[in-house]
Amino acid sequence: MHFWDHSVPGLRWAWLEPGFDHPRLKGTPSLDAPRYTTPEFLAESAGAGVVAAVHVQAAAWSDDPVRETVWLDGLASSTGWPHALIGSVRLVEEDAVGVVAGHQVSDRFRGVRDLSVPVAALDDPALVDRFAELAPLAGTVELMVTHEHFPKLGVLAGRAPAAVLVLGHAGLPLERGEAYRATWQKAMTALAATRNVVCKISALASGSDPHWTVDSLRPWVLGCIEAFGTDRCMLATNWPIDRLHGTYDRLVDAYREIIAELTPDERGALLHATAEQVYRLGSS
Repeated sequence: MHFWDHSVPGLRWAWLEPGFDHPRLKGTPSLDAPRYTTPEFLAESAGAGVVAAVHVQAAAWSDDPVRETVWLDGLASSTGWPHALIGSVRLVEEDAVGVVAGHQVSDRFRGVRDLSVPVAALDDPALVDRFAELAPLAGTVELMVTHEHFPKLGVLAGRAPAAVLVLGHAGLPLERGEAYRATWQKAMTALAATRNVVCKISALASGSDPHWTVDSLRPWVLGCIEAFGTDRCMLATNWPIDRLHGTYDRLVDAYREIIAELTPDERGALLHATAEQVYRLGSS
C-alpha cells in the first residue's frame, strides 16, 4: 500500500498534485485527501482477510528520502500498520549506499525501490557496482522496467545473489495483445532463470487495462506464475492507486478466483507466504 498525510512537514506526494501527468497511470490526483493512512486502509480492506501489509515508498524524492521512513515507522508504532517498509533510493546517486543505511533507522525497513533509474544506465559499470554494494544491505531492491530490459535486471541480480531483486508490477506489461504477451512471457521466463528475482503481481489494470475483468487479468497473473512459480510470486494490491479501477474486495476476489484451481500451498504462497519470506514479516 501507499500512505500519505499532507500535515507531515517535509513530505509531498507529487502524484496527488493537480496537473500531475503520467504516461500510463491517469487520474491519480482524484485520489487526493488530507490523508490516507491506517484507518482509511483498514476501512477499505475490511473483509478481505488482510493480516499484514507492506508499505512501498510513495513520497516524492527529497533531500532526505529517509524522512518518509521515519514518519511511517512512527505511524506503525502507534497504529500497528504497516508491518514492513520499502524506502526510496536512487541507484544513480553516489550516496545510494548511505541512503540505504539511513533507512535502517526503522526495524521495519525491508528494502528499497528505485522508480527513477534510467533503463539506459542499468548496465553502467558504476551503477552495477553500486547495486552490488547496497543490495545486500537493503535485503530487497524493487525495480520496474519493461520486458525488453529484463536482461539487464538479470545481470544486476547476479551481482548480488544474497539479495532479492523484486520485479515490480508484473514487469509492466504495457499492451494486451497476444503477440505482445508472447514476447513478454518469453522475457519473463528468461528472467526467472535468475533465482534471486521474485515477481510482484500488481497494477495489472493501470493504463493498459483500466476496465479489467477476471478474464482479462487471468493470462497475465498465470503468466507470472508460469515463469516464476508460486514460491517466487506474490499478489499485491497497489492500494489506493488501484482504487481508480475498482474496489479492494473486487481486486482480491479476482485474484482468488484466478488462482482457485491451484493447490492450497500454492495459493498460500501467492497470497501471503512468499511476501512473508521476502519481506521477513513477523521479524524485527
